[in-house]
Amino acid sequence: MMTKPDAPARPNPLQRLGCLLLLIAWFALLLLPCGLFYLAANGEIRLQHRDIPQPHAHPLLLISLVSEERERGLRIETSAVVASQPALCVETAVRFVLWQSSGGDQNARYCDCYARGADESWLLHDTSAGTCQPPGA
Repeated sequence: MMTKPDAPARPNPLQRLGCLLLLIAWFALLLLPCGLFYLAANGEIRLQHRDIPQPHAHPLLLISLVSEERERGLRIETSAVVASQPALCVETAVRFVLWQSSGGDQNARYCDCYARGADESWLLHDTSAGTCQPPGA
């Protein structure tokens, strides 16, 4: 009497997810040298916000090289919109990853709040150190 061959076992969905995550991590590792070459050639990697005042002053993500006499490393700057009514507040965090440093904590966080002007353009209303406290909060 002939028996039916067993059907191949279907992979577990978690196994597939694990393989996908491993594949993404592998490609990120392979692309890392390309990012480092781009950083070395241009001095910075910048991603911009779209609809905020002074987008160059408040990058979504900025990674730049620090090559000073006493400090060497990376500067990582991020910003996020905290409040949008009635004022627009943008909180910016600057962090340093230094492999050569003169000492001291150089990381910073500050908040810029903008208000609408008479011509509907954004005008800088207030700048403060630390986290944003939107008006009316």
